[in-house]
Amino acid sequence: MIVIDSTAAGDTSKASAYVVHKPDHDGPDTALGSSLSTCVYEVLQVADAAKSAAFARFAMPILKPHKLSEAPSSESLQMVSSYLEGFDLPPSSDEDEEDEDGLQPEYAPVPFLRFKTFQVDWPRIDFVYTDCDEVEIHSQCFLPDELPQGLYSAASLKQVEVAVLHIGLVVLAWYWMSCGHRRVVISAGYLNEEQVAWWEWFYAQCFAEFAIINGLTEEQIRVSVEVDAPQHTDEGSLVHGPEQNPRPSSDSSEARVLCLLGGGKDSLVVHQMLQYAGVTSPTWLYVGDGRKEFQGSWRLQAVVQRSGSSMLVMAHDFQTEAMAKRRSRLQPCGHPWAALVGFDAVLVALLSGFDYIAVGNERSANYGNNLRVGSIEVNHQFDKSFDFESRMHRYIRRHLAPSTYYFSALQHLWEVQIAWLFCQRSAGFLDVFMSCNDSNGLNEWCCDCEKCCFVFALLAAWLSSVEVARYFGKNLLENPKLLQNFRSLLGISSQDAGDRGRTAVKPFECVGTPDEVLLSLWLAREASNFSLDGLPLALASLPLDEGREHVDLLSQYNPENLLPDWLVPKEAAVESLQDKLAIHGSATLEQKWKSFWSDAMSETLRIRQ
Repeated sequence: MIVIDSTAAGDTSKASAYVVHKPDHDGPDTALGSSLSTCVYEVLQVADAAKSAAFARFAMPILKPHKLSEAPSSESLQMVSSYLEGFDLPPSSDEDEEDEDGLQPEYAPVPFLRFKTFQVDWPRIDFVYTDCDEVEIHSQCFLPDELPQGLYSAASLKQVEVAVLHIGLVVLAWYWMSCGHRRVVISAGYLNEEQVAWWEWFYAQCFAEFAIINGLTEEQIRVSVEVDAPQHTDEGSLVHGPEQNPRPSSDSSEARVLCLLGGGKDSLVVHQMLQYAGVTSPTWLYVGDGRKEFQGSWRLQAVVQRSGSSMLVMAHDFQTEAMAKRRSRLQPCGHPWAALVGFDAVLVALLSGFDYIAVGNERSANYGNNLRVGSIEVNHQFDKSFDFESRMHRYIRRHLAPSTYYFSALQHLWEVQIAWLFCQRSAGFLDVFMSCNDSNGLNEWCCDCEKCCFVFALLAAWLSSVEVARYFGKNLLENPKLLQNFRSLLGISSQDAGDRGRTAVKPFECVGTPDEVLLSLWLAREASNFSLDGLPLALASLPLDEGREHVDLLSQYNPENLLPDWLVPKEAAVESLQDKLAIHGSATLEQKWKSFWSDAMSETLRIRQ
């Protein structure tokens, strides 16, 4: 139970909170200097000032009617006692230890993370955040050196400032994962109610994986966004009605396209699709995690050089150490990198006049990890999904850059289809592309993670595993330690009897669906039957027979996409690959296996040649 120091009875900001323990016997209340007929109390001062203030704010309305010379009612004491239950008290010694890590109890005053301000000092942008206005932390973003520095018209300057604000709103997610506060206060710029709702949705999706890893509930990740920046007549959010949003050029030869580079197969396929469609010179944009990431990767530099396109490089420098020390028990994960790169691209498009922002997010990203946090589906790739893409597209056109068209060039395709395109069109990049998140500076495949195993399986569907091994440095299908990775990618859990069920949690990596993995490994196994190199361990050990049932994935087309008119695939009669395969029979194809699939895919995969 709690009482308030009489010296601060009228000022809760200075009040001291006291814990009142009830002994097992009755007697006079000597500690309070009053007479209580029912019990005796021992009064101990709480050392932590913040908790004292929290107790004071809660207890004052209950105990205020009572003077300390009088006994509070039993109802009042019971209410305060209930509030105190389960509250961890700090040490009473002078050498107090740090508070236990974790989220604040729900009955404490709600702490907050504030996006305080940002400052542009070309080419650096400095974002400033605070934890309950106590700890100030800075995050930096570096603009491409190639962009011209100059003055803009009033409208353009306003757009640039709003775009910078939105980059900071995404960066905020990195620091939220170090504290987990349920309040986010935006002081750096104005957002209207529609925008606030969008960002509250974004943060809930973003933090779902974080909730799983850290054992949190949906309520604990439902962030409340508050805006305390004023809206002025010449500032604030830009709102454009549909009639104000000019559609970019329908002529691909005139389109100025910013193509986002990740270093993997997806961005390379996008780049080549743009060129096939007649885009004269798509420009790469790479966003690094650190200023030296691009310069330190020979693979990325080789990709750009071989592509023949110009290059812009941005970078972020996240300085999370200060906040991580305060909440070390919380494990950051699932950072919204694709969303961050998307908003970075909006700023670059505004500064350089690009019409289109082309990303390489595939259909497979629409499928989550087979987990939920309350009503929220957990999806490691939520910011690559079509749900996010369509919301992002509308948000950009309405609030940031009405003439900029954000879209994914791969949303209509599965990963296994993209892998075929990559192997067909990008042979010159097989030895330099990189899709591993533990890659020693984007220079080496780790050959140990689920992402490496997934990409290996995709390529092995269309190339021999021996050839793929030359690019990876190892044959991942021959490593017994990686069988569990492949089982996980197939959706097989340890509880699935006889390897028949597929109920496992999808790995928290940017990987495709279990059906795609099954099909890819089945294709690799069937091709290996005609190879002198024999059947690799994984293909001989894993249950892959049902892969044949999924061959029609290779001819499917997702109509939910935002492809520009000049990139929409040609219409074609799609024949079932299942039927085609049945007519020929895989056993009779022998060395014609690759040519069969090359012909079949060329006919059924509707792409612009």
